[in-house]
Amino acid sequence: MKKIVSILFAALLISGCASTTPKQSDTAQLTPLNWQQHFNSIRSLQKWDANAQIAIKIDQKTQKAKMIWQQNHNSYDISFLGPFGQAGPKLSGDSQSVTLTIPREAPLTGTNTSALLQQRLGWQLPVENAKYWIKGIPSPLSDSQLSLKDERLYILQQDGWTITYDRYRQVANQYLPAKILISREKLRFLLVIYKWEIHQPLLES
Repeated sequence: MKKIVSILFAALLISGCASTTPKQSDTAQLTPLNWQQHFNSIRSLQKWDANAQIAIKIDQKTQKAKMIWQQNHNSYDISFLGPFGQAGPKLSGDSQSVTLTIPREAPLTGTNTSALLQQRLGWQLPVENAKYWIKGIPSPLSDSQLSLKDERLYILQQDGWTITYDRYRQVANQYLPAKILISREKLRFLLVIYKWEIHQPLLES
């Protein structure tokens, strides 16, 4: 299984992180805000894109790629890209089904993202929950424990996963994560989100 992971992501190896876009500022420039107001505003966000550098660590082996996550209400496309935009694995789905597409292979379709990813790539990620985690709020699909820092989510524990938010960035009139660590047992995802695009008005904090 480790060999499969290495082959699929070998073409995606990249280094470094892209710079912050001009309209998005780091946490040092932000002021504390009320958590409940922030939560309500971010929960209303249903249409967005996030561009990130992602490092996936499994059993002491790390693979890196660029990730583009496009969310439109319940529908999503998550693409992994290598140097010069070279295509890698892509997840497309909604609340009913998900399809995993790998270049030069027949697409795989299922109803559970974690099971599909585990079957073909050797690691799993519950996209149904992660679409909330990436925005800096807990998923409403199960119970969770959370810790706040400066009225923003700092550590989240949910369904056996631990999500740590190291940095936020101001986007439009809101605050969205810029650096996230998602971990469970020997699996770790490090996301450095360098660009957010919001395609709808947000509630004011």
